[in-house]
Amino acid sequence: MPFAGARGLPGVEGAVGPKGTKGDRGDMGLPGNPGRDGDKGAQGPQGLLKGDKGDRGDIGAQGVQGSMGLKGNQGDMGLMGPPGPCSPAIQSAFSACINQSFPVHNLPIPFPRILTNQQSHFNPRGIYTAPVNGTYIFSFDLAVASKPLKVGLFRNFYPVIKTTEATIPSTTSHQVVLHLSMGDEVWLQVKDLDTNGIYADTEYTSTFSGYLLPANLHTHTHTHARTHAHTQTHCHCPWSTALTLIPVGQ
Repeated sequence: MPFAGARGLPGVEGAVGPKGTKGDRGDMGLPGNPGRDGDKGAQGPQGLLKGDKGDRGDIGAQGVQGSMGLKGNQGDMGLMGPPGPCSPAIQSAFSACINQSFPVHNLPIPFPRILTNQQSHFNPRGIYTAPVNGTYIFSFDLAVASKPLKVGLFRNFYPVIKTTEATIPSTTSHQVVLHLSMGDEVWLQVKDLDTNGIYADTEYTSTFSGYLLPANLHTHTHTHARTHAHTQTHCHCPWSTALTLIPVGQ
C-alpha cells in the first residue's frame, strides 16, 4: 500500500465567488444614545379656524381707589311734606330790657334785664330759642336818641323784618307773627355804628318780648324756603279753631 507524502504549500487565492442569497434578519440591537436638541423652527402661519372660547378666569384683585370726582349739581327741591302734629301744651314767654345805650352792632343785642322768662327759653345775651314747632308773636319797643336807628329782627342769621327810625329823639315799635320750628333762634340786631341809636336811661326803656301762641289758637303757617311762597294749614287737632294768622315773610 503506498504511503502519503508531506503536506504541500497553500494554493493561490481563487477568484471572488458569486453573491450569496440574503440571510435571515438578525436580532434588534440596543437603543442608541439620544441626539442633541435641534434648532428652533420658524413661526408658522396663523391658522384659519378660530378656537373655542376659553373658560372664564378668576376675578382679579381690587384695584387702587381712584381720586374723588367733582361735586355734582344741586338737586331739585323735594315736595313739601304733610303738616306736622300739633304742638304740645307748652308755655313759652319772655320780656327783657337793655341796660345800656348803643349796644354792639352786627351782633345780637343783649337784653340782660329780665322782666319774665319762666321757661328760660330766652338767653339774656339776646337770643330766644323756640322750644317746639309753633306760631310765635314777637315785639320790640326801642327808644331812639343821639343818632338814627336801623334795626332788624333775625331768624337763624336771616333778617325777617327791618325798620328805620330817623327822628331823634323818638321811639320805634314793631310786632311780627312767625311760625318757627323747634330750635329756631330769634334776636334783634342793629346794622352799623352810625345807625345804632338804641337808647336807655332812667326815663327811657327799650324792650324785646315774645311768646308762643296757646295751642287752641294755633294754626300752622308753612314757608317755602326758596320761593318764599306761603300756604296755611289749620291744625287738625279736635280743639283747634279757625283763627287765621298772617305770616310775615323773610
